[in-house]
Amino acid sequence: MLYPLEAITLGTIKYGDSSLIASCYTKQHGLQSYILKGILTSRVNKKISKSLFEPLNLLELEAPKNSSNRLGYIKEAKIDIHYSSIPFDLRKKALIFFLAEVIHQVVKEEHEANQELYVFFKEKLLWLDNHQNISLFHVKMMLDLTRFIGFYPNTNNSSDSFFDLESGCMSSIKPYGKYLEGKIKKLWFCILGMKFENVSSINITKENKKILLNSVVNYYEIHLQQFKPPKSTEILNEIFRSA
Repeated sequence: MLYPLEAITLGTIKYGDSSLIASCYTKQHGLQSYILKGILTSRVNKKISKSLFEPLNLLELEAPKNSSNRLGYIKEAKIDIHYSSIPFDLRKKALIFFLAEVIHQVVKEEHEANQELYVFFKEKLLWLDNHQNISLFHVKMMLDLTRFIGFYPNTNNSSDSFFDLESGCMSSIKPYGKYLEGKIKKLWFCILGMKFENVSSINITKENKKILLNSVVNYYEIHLQQFKPPKSTEILNEIFRSA
């Protein structure tokens, strides 16, 4: 018997001429990959539509758990919660594509349930859908996400002059490797200590927005094996240039 699964879509790749492989992060089983046979043909599939698998859609699926390193199949799929603003807001759509790349890399080895992490993603996506002041949303989300994946910044001694990106700790001595200092260091720790709804109150220049995001991406590169900067980073920076 199949039981409904909660799932967040992460992306699709083409398989053959008419099929897709969809990656989904599920509440019950972690990361799962599914073959969507014939979904690109003109023949109408009344149960499963390609549009369901847009990045970071919140779905309800009927599907068995995949065997290790095997593609699964989906019997039925539908939207679990419909977004009210994300599909119609260019800034939010850019954030969705960027975050889908980040999340996919973060959960690529998560093949078992991690309900706390799933709930974190779902709550933040719904927050994004329901708020308009979002220019630092992605930075806040990525910094908070590090708490779940093992390299949350050590906030002790926050008055020290340097934040060592490699150790994840503050330092009173200039590190040999990559580090933050001055305004960007202060912004990091300001954002870490804030609730999502208060981040929009931060005054930040266009240039510092870009530097801030790049520093967080750099932090992921250092601490998450095989993490690559999302391809959509520059597009995102351009869209938020005047936000």
